[in-house]
Amino acid sequence: MCHIDQNHHNQTVHQAIQPARKMKIAALSGLMLASLLSGCTFQTYTAKPLDLNAITSELRARDPLSDGFQAYLQSQGYPADQLPVKNWGLAEFSYSALYFHPDLDVARATWRASVAAEKTAGQRPNPGISVDTERHSETSGGISPWLFGLAIDIPLETGGKRQARIDRATSLSQAARIEIAQTAWQVRSRVHASWIAYQASVAQSRLLEEELALRSEIVAMIEARLRAGMASSLDSTNARLLMQRTRQALDTEKALQVEMRARLATDAGIPSGKLGNINIPAGEAQTLQAARKAFMDDPVRQDKLQDAALLNRMDIRAALARYDAAEAKLRLEIARQYPDIVLSPGYSYDQGDKIWSLGFSTLLSLLHRNEGNIAEADAQRELEAARFKALQAEVIGQLDGRRAAYLQTLSTLEDSRQLLEAQRERTRMIEKQFEQGMADRLELTTARLENLLLQQALIANETRVQRAAHALEETIQQPLENSLPMPSDLEERAAAE
Repeated sequence: MCHIDQNHHNQTVHQAIQPARKMKIAALSGLMLASLLSGCTFQTYTAKPLDLNAITSELRARDPLSDGFQAYLQSQGYPADQLPVKNWGLAEFSYSALYFHPDLDVARATWRASVAAEKTAGQRPNPGISVDTERHSETSGGISPWLFGLAIDIPLETGGKRQARIDRATSLSQAARIEIAQTAWQVRSRVHASWIAYQASVAQSRLLEEELALRSEIVAMIEARLRAGMASSLDSTNARLLMQRTRQALDTEKALQVEMRARLATDAGIPSGKLGNINIPAGEAQTLQAARKAFMDDPVRQDKLQDAALLNRMDIRAALARYDAAEAKLRLEIARQYPDIVLSPGYSYDQGDKIWSLGFSTLLSLLHRNEGNIAEADAQRELEAARFKALQAEVIGQLDGRRAAYLQTLSTLEDSRQLLEAQRERTRMIEKQFEQGMADRLELTTARLENLLLQQALIANETRVQRAAHALEETIQQPLENSLPMPSDLEERAAAE
């Protein structure tokens, strides 16, 4: 009887202790879960739909006279007392493009996405946790029917995989950062091309207006001679046809000038209607040509052209960064030959027993050792190397061809100037003869018309020189006249934003 009472007492004590153990195990599980989740702060999703009306209004509100752009010009070296700039040249339009053009916003956004990818590459694998509970049907002897288990999976990366991922993401981010400067150069280059076309159109329109006035005078003089019987109707018809052709050419050139003006505004990143608030004088081309000719006449700078092309071009630097990324990708795939390890320490309470365990798991490289991905990454590295070599060869070939073309256009321009000077000398002789009564007004007007036609040819050759110089600048990605260094704050602005 006494023995039965003792068993009953033990069972009563065990049943009293059992809830306490359950609470203790539950508290331990909760504590471990809390410790794992304590460092986790969850982000919430915030919708950010595009507002088409707001975007359109923002684009239309871009003003070259705005305070923000004036502050930007001041940061680039413009004196505050000379702002806003009254006369806009190539430099001002280039700075406008660098400040307003949306292509740079795209380049900066691409770089920021690459920087975010660096963070992703550096993340370590999250540990896992599993909780298990069971209830046995056998409860004899006062043993608890419950089983509680807690295990944590701790993944361990091997072979330097994380560092390889970080190196690859860093190289891609560097390439995207270089692309900001590459995009800035492209934006500036488009402005330069539009500027050349607009200035050429303005100059040709002015000369065509003068030609139309002279041809109108010639038609009037020939018709007067026709009425006096001193000229044929064929002479009058030919003169009228030439006048009509000049008028049509003038109308076409004026329409082209409007188009070139709108394109210049678009490439500068501002609405075309905003150009009405600024003055665009002509005549800057001669200054640029003098500076470029001085550059081409300098043998020391000539010798450095190839170095400038191979070292200064942003696409070459970006190609190097992409090659480094391919190298890191190959390192990563080679490291993946070695499987990762997962350590699984655990604790379980099994019907009164406290059990500690340590598990170990990994993959067995029985079917393959990542040969396919390694071969693919190796081929990608060879592809990037081939692209880099091809780019260098293309740059060297372009440099030789465009430098020769530029020098040839300079020679042709010099010939045009000599022809124009000879014609002006002839015109001066006819003017003297006219003053002395040895030449009539029709002969004098015709000589002046020939002057004008040679001036048009000279303008056309000057435009060819500018375009050839622009093509050469595209090859070395550096202004020949060195009057507009690329702003140094492009990447800093991207980082600040």
